[in-house]
Amino acid sequence: MDFKKVLLGTTAVFGASAMISSAQAGDLEVGVSGFMRTLAAFGDLDNESGNNDSRSFYFRNDSEVHVNARATDDETGLSYGATIEFETDTNRNDNTDETWIFISGGFGELRFGDEDGASDNMKIGGFSAAAGTGGIDGAGEVASVDFGLTNSSDATKVIYYSPVVSGFQLGVSFTPDTGHAGAQENPADNNGNLEDMVEAGATYAGSFGGLDVKAAVVGYTADGEDGSPVGDANGIGGGASVGFAGFTFAGGYYADENQDNINAGVKGSFGPANV
Repeated sequence: MDFKKVLLGTTAVFGASAMISSAQAGDLEVGVSGFMRTLAAFGDLDNESGNNDSRSFYFRNDSEVHVNARATDDETGLSYGATIEFETDTNRNDNTDETWIFISGGFGELRFGDEDGASDNMKIGGFSAAAGTGGIDGAGEVASVDFGLTNSSDATKVIYYSPVVSGFQLGVSFTPDTGHAGAQENPADNNGNLEDMVEAGATYAGSFGGLDVKAAVVGYTADGEDGSPVGDANGIGGGASVGFAGFTFAGGYYADENQDNINAGVKGSFGPANV
């Protein structure tokens, strides 16, 4: 494999076309996956603004189609590829959710593109004990509050995940502008977003006497652009989950400039059903 083709530097085109053209590349495998979630929601919303027009019962969809391209270089053994997640709900104006490329090997995995940052991908909390449409922070969330830290969402970034060693893994990501994603050129530097955001996390996963244990500590730091409501921002938090006999118990604590939150959750699995 010609690494000049894989790591094209600042052009950020070091994508599928360059990698596929390598003479030593293995066969490219392209798969299609995704999800289709449907729900019926019931509830009673008390709104301090006096707006009582929210429905107490409704249906909704949440669906995506994912295209995953994967290959392995015959000469170096490195794996590489790309993921494109298409939004398929009829009310969505954006055509994709996440788009990113990666290269991985004994050193870990390096990603580049529009993807969640390390702190968001590695966090654990009550939301980790999720069933159905995503639990307390999913498609039918119980409250409009954050269940983790402020994060860069799918803004364009570079991400590194270490290899898993004895159950431990590290991750770090860098996002120049949390308001910039996709093919937008010359993003503004004074529109109230966070910039130069570094997110990091450390996780552990292991089994002890029938208990499946997971734990995570995550954090971030970022500078505020002109007009940012919080200015410079920092946050840290952590959580853990324990699984036993079909049940999962999870909880977490997260604190930053926006809010402090404590969350907890429990899930029971009964064959194909989850509660």
